[in-house]
Amino acid sequence: MAGTKKGGLGRGLSALISSTTDVERPVPEAEEPKIQQDGSRFLMLDPRTLRPNPRQPRQYFEEEALQELADSIRSDGLQEPVIVRENGGSYELVSGERRVRASILAEVDTIPSVCREVSDRDLLKLGLIENIQREDLNAIELARAYRALIDDFDWSQDELAKQVGKKRATVSNAMRLLNLPEDVQEHVVEGRVSMGHARALLALDSPTKMSNICRRIVREKLSVRAVEKLTSPGQPKETKPPEPKNPHAEAIEDDLRRRLGTKVRLRANPDWKGKIEIEFYDLDDLERILEHLRS
Repeated sequence: MAGTKKGGLGRGLSALISSTTDVERPVPEAEEPKIQQDGSRFLMLDPRTLRPNPRQPRQYFEEEALQELADSIRSDGLQEPVIVRENGGSYELVSGERRVRASILAEVDTIPSVCREVSDRDLLKLGLIENIQREDLNAIELARAYRALIDDFDWSQDELAKQVGKKRATVSNAMRLLNLPEDVQEHVVEGRVSMGHARALLALDSPTKMSNICRRIVREKLSVRAVEKLTSPGQPKETKPPEPKNPHAEAIEDDLRRRLGTKVRLRANPDWKGKIEIEFYDLDDLERILEHLRS
């Protein structure tokens, strides 16, 4: 897992565990854990013994926020248990890595944990859904996790959207960020480039151009508006004034405009050969128009 380069708080959980203890600690056993109806058990476990979720979608942990959570845990304890599973004689995290990291920083001996049976295929899904509900993932981590779920479960974007409780357009727009070059994606993950900057860069047709302007964003601290100007197409060439439209063509345009709720242009020659242009403003608007045409 990738983490912040400065300090020690953003390192991978396994590295953080190894730096806080010199000897292997035994896995603590809860005394007569209460088994719930769903088969889960409540345990008090040493956070240093918990193995990280190998499918953890979250890669970047902000140091200051992590330290604030550690201070809160040191003062009031961990209020919400982490989710773990048994694997190979030890406990492996399903969700809650941020809480585990903060608990290790707070130097607490045990934290509340719920042990459940979780398959390998469900590790990513459960970790992702928890982070989506908490809005803990940055946009690139979310897009990468969406891609991993699609690949793992062979889902369509429609099926993925249903599974994670999002609109299909939301999922599709998030995954567009994976069209950015890898270096630009890492700048977004680490907070040096905002989502507004990233969306503006997607207007470019070349990964090299995206990377070059991204470096300018970081170096010159360009605003989103400045980047939008850099990535917008050039001024359109002067065109001849349009010829007067056939009144019958205008009537057809008006009828389609009212029916579809958007701008419609009918371009036809005197022999009525031409094309119809229908405007849409985003993916949701396009799906609305398509649904109307299908019905």
